[in-house]
Amino acid sequence: MKYLFKTSAYIFVLGTFLSTSVLGQETGDSFRSAKASKNANLTYIYAGVNGFANKGSDGELEGLYIQMMDAFEAFVLSKYGIAINSTYVPVQNSDFQQFLDNVKNSSGGVFGLNTTTIKEERKAFLKFSPAVLNNISVLISHRTIPKLSSMSNISSEFSGFTAYTASGSTYHQRLLELKGSSYPDIKINMVASEYDIIESVAKDPKSFAFIDISFYLEYLMQKKPVTRHPVGDQGGEQYGIIMPLNSDWDPILAEFLNSGFLKSSEYRQIVINNLGKGALRMLD
Repeated sequence: MKYLFKTSAYIFVLGTFLSTSVLGQETGDSFRSAKASKNANLTYIYAGVNGFANKGSDGELEGLYIQMMDAFEAFVLSKYGIAINSTYVPVQNSDFQQFLDNVKNSSGGVFGLNTTTIKEERKAFLKFSPAVLNNISVLISHRTIPKLSSMSNISSEFSGFTAYTASGSTYHQRLLELKGSSYPDIKINMVASEYDIIESVAKDPKSFAFIDISFYLEYLMQKKPVTRHPVGDQGGEQYGIIMPLNSDWDPILAEFLNSGFLKSSEYRQIVINNLGKGALRMLD
């Protein structure tokens, strides 16, 4: 199924508006009001993740989610006759917990664009789109560390290591589960974002972390000194676009994604263009 990709008017919130973004008090028009007026101002909060939603070298926004929301806007215009004006709001320092809080505390037509795993416990304070990509959570360490023989041996083979993670993430949850099952003495250091996690591991020869495979592959291409321990792979996770609980746009976004877009050759090409051919495994 083919979709037209239009160029959105990207509006960056700077200066005095940044404090509003940090507080997560973003707003957007409801679908109900947009249907009546045939116009909608929507806000897209993003955390600056390469390949998904970030500024390129030319200062323009690029990534999988940027093109996806362009297609969504074209769908809404074609199906409902609603013209959308989109405002993109960055999260300071790509802070993942801040990203979640910003979307949670917003109202109306606000969408969160990040590598956010769909989790039942998060549905208590967020709405999710249908899954847009599958994810594999991988275990990484500094590349000087020998391969871990099994997860049951992590407390001995990674003895004295520091684990890095980000608050509110599924990585943090995995570490807490590890602490409760087989590594009670684990030392956990909190950082702000996925990038901070990998940078910390790359600098610390006695450390490890759980991270999404897309971030690991990105750093591998950059020849960063990190390695993957396959025994720590965990599948079954999926990414989704998030919305505040008071949003009424979730059925419209679901209608678009389930209309054939996620199965289309156009979407597969978007994935390749932004994440590389290896990322196609995240679709299947």
